[in-house]
Amino acid sequence: MSRSAIGARTAVYGVIGDPVGHSLSPLMHNAAFHAIGVDGVYVAFPVKDLAGAVAGMRALHLGGISVTLPHKVAIMDLLDEVEPTARRIGAVNTVVNADGRLVGFNSDSPGAMTALMEQTPIDGKQVAVLGAGGAARAVPTASSCMADVF
Repeated sequence: MSRSAIGARTAVYGVIGDPVGHSLSPLMHNAAFHAIGVDGVYVAFPVKDLAGAVAGMRALHLGGISVTLPHKVAIMDLLDEVEPTARRIGAVNTVVNADGRLVGFNSDSPGAMTALMEQTPIDGKQVAVLGAGGAARAVPTASSCMADVF
């Protein structure tokens, strides 16, 4: 889909955060939309007012958003539903607009585990997770083989 083809039927998606201008998500998602022929556009939205942004998502019927710092935890209270794994992690990084209901998910957990398992076997090993953000919260829940996380 070329930029000139964006119109009233174009689905709008985005990433919210503060800061968010450095995000490569728009470049990657827009390339994917183009490659598979989706009439969609993905935009970076710098957000300080999270409640206002969620209300805007509803009002504008955005298809979905990715959530990055500092909003991964706070957004949970503003959604209609939070998927159980995201609730257990305590952070949401993906919000889907399902016919007007905003549902939060967390893809950090499987993403981190996949990346880690490609590099090193961790079964039966103790693992230290450094950090306290949404992604760091997701790692220990990724697999039962990480039960000894400290």
